[in-house]
Amino acid sequence: MKKLIFVVAVAAIAAVSCSKTYENRTTSSEGTPIMLGSWADNLTKARTVGASSFESGDKFFAYAYTSTGQTPFLGETVNYSGSAWTYSPLRFWDRNNDYYDFYAISPSEDVAVGDIVNNNYSDGTFLSKTITLAGNNNDILVADKKQVVKANFGQEVELNFRHINALFDLKVRKGDGLKALDVNGQGAVLEIQSIALENINSAGAFTVTGYDSSTKAANISWSPSATTSYTNASGVTPVTLPLTVINFLSDGDTQDLITNLVVMPQTFATGAQRLKISYTITTGTGSSEQVLTFTNKTYDLNLFDNADYPTDSDSDGDYNDDTPVTGFVGGVHYTYIITIDAEAIVFNATLEPWTTDNGYYYILN
Repeated sequence: MKKLIFVVAVAAIAAVSCSKTYENRTTSSEGTPIMLGSWADNLTKARTVGASSFESGDKFFAYAYTSTGQTPFLGETVNYSGSAWTYSPLRFWDRNNDYYDFYAISPSEDVAVGDIVNNNYSDGTFLSKTITLAGNNNDILVADKKQVVKANFGQEVELNFRHINALFDLKVRKGDGLKALDVNGQGAVLEIQSIALENINSAGAFTVTGYDSSTKAANISWSPSATTSYTNASGVTPVTLPLTVINFLSDGDTQDLITNLVVMPQTFATGAQRLKISYTITTGTGSSEQVLTFTNKTYDLNLFDNADYPTDSDSDGDYNDDTPVTGFVGGVHYTYIITIDAEAIVFNATLEPWTTDNGYYYILN
């Protein structure tokens, strides 16, 4: 008999590409304008969480510093039309500089850069203001450092953005034992009544402490200031979750419970970050109907194992590689899978053999 099996599949965010079409409004008298664009070897989406590219209406805020100490960009908004990144008024390359260093940040929704970045932003590093993560809001992107030397002045400035938060999904999966209850064609039904993630770091400030010398990616550190419990979370700020009914005669392997929940990078502590779930299992019909209720079953998130996605062919139920998930890492999309099984009460019995008293026979002569 299987018990509840918990696994987690961790997938680094997949590589995609962006359109690179640029507007050109230069004239011979103006010189060459500085044109900005974006590309990606990471998922780059600031608004629609979980998407794979920028879309019309997205934006980022640009910063630039030169070898002579000029600051041609100090948080100017760069907007995406669906085919080009544009800003106004145009800035132009100054060939008195040997190089330009470019940086950028792209918060989700309509958050102004002033709501995130303190005034002490300088030379590509900064301390943010406190940010509260609520559901799928605040998918914040920070661009890699991009240096353009004089020989490349006039070319488009291509910026690569990376997520600094993690993305979390939760799915429920039917166990083989529960499916076996359908041998008489009587559907076994699971109703998920409530789910919660408890004690998750949800507010804090991040600091860009510098940039990796090889990848040019920003080095990010977080200073959490508050925790929250996402109750009945479905990927947004806590909402009422209608009963999720799963008929185990259906072909669907999993049911989504939480989708695209943006979470702050953090380390798990035993007894702190927990998953709590309540559900009922109904089997049989009429007089043979049984309803089993499981209320607030609680599990530490650090009990989940890093695993490949389980399949029904795994007869021993050993889906994990015994590597515990120790926390959330920025830029990683986590998919947690809960396997709910029948948990039926079963019996086994053994029989003690007859023994003689001290091994002796008693004889009447």
